[in-house]
Amino acid sequence: MNQRIRHSILFMDLLWIAAAFSLAYALRYEYVQIGSESWASFREFVPAAGSALLIWTFLYLNKNLEGFRGGWHLPTVISQTVVGVFYLMVFLLALAFLQQHYYSRLLLLYLACLLPIGLVIIRCFVRWAISSASWKSARRRAVILGSGHLAHELAYKISRHPELLLEVIGLLYPSGSDSSNGFATPHQELISLQSLNVHSLLQEKRVEELIVVSPQPVGAEAERVISKCREAGMRVRLVPQWYELYVSEAQMIEVDGVPLVSLEERNISAIALVLKRVVDLLGGFFLLILSSPIFLISLVNLNRRHGRALSRELRCGRVGSTFQMLRLNVDRENPDLNRFEKLLVRLSLTELPQLWNVLRGEMSLVGPRPESPERVRHYSDWQRQRLSVTPGLTGLAQVHGLREQHSSEEKARFDLEYIFHWSLFLDFSLIVQTAWTLVVRFLKPPQTKTTALVGVLQPVQMSMKEVLHADSTQSSAD
Repeated sequence: MNQRIRHSILFMDLLWIAAAFSLAYALRYEYVQIGSESWASFREFVPAAGSALLIWTFLYLNKNLEGFRGGWHLPTVISQTVVGVFYLMVFLLALAFLQQHYYSRLLLLYLACLLPIGLVIIRCFVRWAISSASWKSARRRAVILGSGHLAHELAYKISRHPELLLEVIGLLYPSGSDSSNGFATPHQELISLQSLNVHSLLQEKRVEELIVVSPQPVGAEAERVISKCREAGMRVRLVPQWYELYVSEAQMIEVDGVPLVSLEERNISAIALVLKRVVDLLGGFFLLILSSPIFLISLVNLNRRHGRALSRELRCGRVGSTFQMLRLNVDRENPDLNRFEKLLVRLSLTELPQLWNVLRGEMSLVGPRPESPERVRHYSDWQRQRLSVTPGLTGLAQVHGLREQHSSEEKARFDLEYIFHWSLFLDFSLIVQTAWTLVVRFLKPPQTKTTALVGVLQPVQMSMKEVLHADSTQSSAD
């Protein structure tokens, strides 16, 4: 991420935290004029404000709370901010307990309400600012050298990260390759360079970066294009050929000019796994008690209508072990569902019995959704990495709108990102996002069923301005 933007967000966060403490104090004690008596009272509150600034700085840098990790997604921003403020308030309460200092509960309530509002507004303002025309001159124009699925996926991911200040203006693909690998749409302008100079065109388009995602070796014509771009002062970036194998942060070292990329498995500590299991047990019991009225009504209603209230489906858990996943006995594809059953499906309440799977240790509250052995049997080695953790009730793929009917590969990209960045903080954030999603679904009027667009890469075709074709007959002329 652009470090200037990151530090600017942190600076504004700290200003808002200081202001929120003052506002919370003013609302609690209703003082307008600052006199010696009010200042003496407020001065007792200053150490807590200073501690909050230090705690938030640590959380911000450690948990990447700038709001752009994984691409801009407002529900994610809100949930991470809410969880971050929750952590902050817990630290403050613990500090007050250790110091045996009393703070007004109403004051802390005001503070807990003010902080997330301002922090979310700061991130929305930064998102708007860096996407505005005034920042256009700061964006670097880039072209991706490559074809097929990987090139489009990279273009899509860059488009979701405005903080990179990088704009992909097109694809440059070698001759003989499929320019879109099935992703071509009428919205893309196909430009043939059979009679044009590749290097001249890139300069005309004011391209500053070339991103190479072609498989190795890249071929003679691609090498000539890369060489010309480097001579012209363009920045050249390379995507490693086996990047999809990464389930941990890539480490690179250099041996006499030869770069080595380290692929190491991420090992989650035993303490972290125990804490996750404790959260599953406590959260599972809490949600089971909270949802028991709806659950009991559903059991009675479905038993009366279908003869049995629960269904069992064989699913694969951690390391491929199978278990019986529970569901309410509602056929989601049945067009004749009554209003109660439609409500259960719309709010995903058919999954409530899986809380029992969570308590049994077969599932977790958060994790990749379990899939059937038939699907798992066709997993690639890359997709099989989903099985390295316990499956969950909800996950990163689900809060981004992917459901059971979507392909395993689409969900695997989000699930492996979850495994890569796993922490209890992320789990709490995804639980908040899931609750937010259910509230939005409940408030939105039900929509008629439409054909699902399979593929999270669809926005790429809408956003790509040009696809540039480097023909081999012209490459030799370069």
